[in-house]
Amino acid sequence: VFAEEMREGTPLFTIRAHLPVVESFGFASELRKTTSGAAHPQMRFSHFEPLPQDPLFVVLTEEQQEALDDGALPSVNLARKLMDDVRRRKGLRVEEKAVASATKQRTLARKK
Repeated sequence: VFAEEMREGTPLFTIRAHLPVVESFGFASELRKTTSGAAHPQMRFSHFEPLPQDPLFVVLTEEQQEALDDGALPSVNLARKLMDDVRRRKGLRVEEKAVASATKQRTLARKK
């Protein structure tokens, strides 16, 4: 939120804020539902802001792994997560593990 103003003589209250595009999906309906229809959003594009992370970063050396363990590097790559979400939304292939744990995936009964 970078600006708030009340229009004199009207019940209108204007709030200006920057909202990431990813978080704007469903924002209008959620705002109307929360305010019982009293608030109406008006959104427009403002600017780009690059993410500080590389979405294709992979830990290759022991030094990078130590930095990850020490907290010097973020454990969750936000750029990768956002890229994967966009690819899923567009129906494109996402590189991820299909089976997290083979023992949990077992559906056949073991007969003795």
